[in-house]
Amino acid sequence: MVILSAKMKESSSCGKLLNHEQDFSKTPYSLFLCCKNLHSLVSKIDIVSLRSLCQNEFGGDDDEDTLLCLQSHHHVTPPAFPALMKVFANLKFLEIKLCSFPSSSSLHVSRLNCMIGDGDSIQCELIFAVKTAVLSSTRRSRDIPLKSDMKFDLSFVETTMFLLKKMMPHWPKTLKKVVFLSANMQGSGLRGSVFTGNQELGNFIDLISTSMVYESWLNWLKNPRNVTYWIKGLRNDEHSMLRENVWILYGLAFPWEKGRLTTTDIVVRESIMKELLGAFE
Repeated sequence: MVILSAKMKESSSCGKLLNHEQDFSKTPYSLFLCCKNLHSLVSKIDIVSLRSLCQNEFGGDDDEDTLLCLQSHHHVTPPAFPALMKVFANLKFLEIKLCSFPSSSSLHVSRLNCMIGDGDSIQCELIFAVKTAVLSSTRRSRDIPLKSDMKFDLSFVETTMFLLKKMMPHWPKTLKKVVFLSANMQGSGLRGSVFTGNQELGNFIDLISTSMVYESWLNWLKNPRNVTYWIKGLRNDEHSMLRENVWILYGLAFPWEKGRLTTTDIVVRESIMKELLGAFE
């Protein structure tokens, strides 16, 4: 919105300039001054946030390869990035929100931070959560409460890394940080959401297989050592029932290097999850 407001203000000034010009032979010069002023304004913008559409196939630049978005906002297609980076020549921070993942992709939320240092070195931090189980139980129920599917789709990570690689040669020298955000949370419903680590989820599955005591499950969920973040459903009362989507959390740090990828696990804390989820509200 900042960019749009700046353009609208400059356009208004240019319009006044043309309206006061009686000699139309000078109109080209007036347009030149208008464009020059607009370029000067845009070149001062150093923070840009935009939305882009995902594609059905990697490497496809045609419109027919691009997935449609049902949201009422504008998008910048990947082929437009090189020209866009030339316009914002003094850019320092760039945020890109990816829209419209295939309906077959797993429910997820992710963020890739890229910190650009001296000598074009890039340190990356990837954090993402994938819905992998549904927890449904009541105090009186004797059924197994957890239904899990560990075969989830991570194509959103591949898409993000693909865009990073494709955009990198066009970044302006002033750029210091790039953030890629993506989410597919459709159909999560009115359930709560439990965000936990891979190992912790394995421990919870073991607990359920050895104990059918509702109170023991509830105590496990309330322990911050087990659960990073718990968003409780508005209609749920955990003291009588559990209706939760369970998400596995991953955190990886790595330097961007051609030909190899060496990752280090990082701890994802509650504050980070709140920040990540808040970006899509």
